[in-house]
Amino acid sequence: MRFDAYGASFKDHDPTHICHVIASAVQGFETKFKPVRRFAVTRGIECSSGTAAWVGIDPSSGLVYMEAKGETTPKVAQAIRAHFPDHSAPRLDVCEDYNEPGAFGSLQGLVRAHKGIRTKAGYVALPDDAKDGKTWSAGTRGGVGYVRIYEAGKHPERIYLNKPDWVRAEGEFRPHYAKDKAAAARMTPLECWGLSSWTHSVGEALTQTEIPRLLAETRQYSYDKTTRYIATTFRRHLEEMLANGEDISRTFQGVWQEEDSYRKR
Repeated sequence: MRFDAYGASFKDHDPTHICHVIASAVQGFETKFKPVRRFAVTRGIECSSGTAAWVGIDPSSGLVYMEAKGETTPKVAQAIRAHFPDHSAPRLDVCEDYNEPGAFGSLQGLVRAHKGIRTKAGYVALPDDAKDGKTWSAGTRGGVGYVRIYEAGKHPERIYLNKPDWVRAEGEFRPHYAKDKAAAARMTPLECWGLSSWTHSVGEALTQTEIPRLLAETRQYSYDKTTRYIATTFRRHLEEMLANGEDISRTFQGVWQEEDSYRKR
């Protein structure tokens, strides 16, 4: 299990230093990078295998964000964690590769059996040519947890490797709260599966390993009539939120803060 993508947010750190650390980790160099929404200034880090990462600056808040993808991501994540231990991690993709006949169907069946009935799943838009490989996913893109199973060896850019049975299982994790993002910055790829309840079950089944579950602090309240009405009327939606790793109280507080801010304009 390894990182295949890694996003990191920094405060009070020089973006030039961050770029230098990443470039040194992958033996690469800085370049100009395409504009990215929200980030007015961006820089790319190129290495022998292509773009290893990009770094952007949000002028309104001064926040610096870095995102790495691909084969060099483990090196980038290791360097970021060593040099900037106080960063937070709003995105972490982890993956495991399998290379045997029938791997796609086996992994698909395993995820189906452990994701729970409330977690949606289905095929991602199929390629024009079926020979280019299938992708099946579970969860909601942008949710705390999202899982993909895809035939990596059939992708056109990988045909030359002659690995038609190569299948990748990948978890994409996006913690929604500051404390969770800070905790994620210290998690191993294996531990990331514990960020939501359903991916926790899937991760343990995939790896045949016990994985710690990240649990938010909870507080018991009395069940008055209004609370009971909300819990029963909106049960299905609230259960989906919990299964997706969201903390209901913090989500509501975030919505209220946005509403208050809007009303003050």
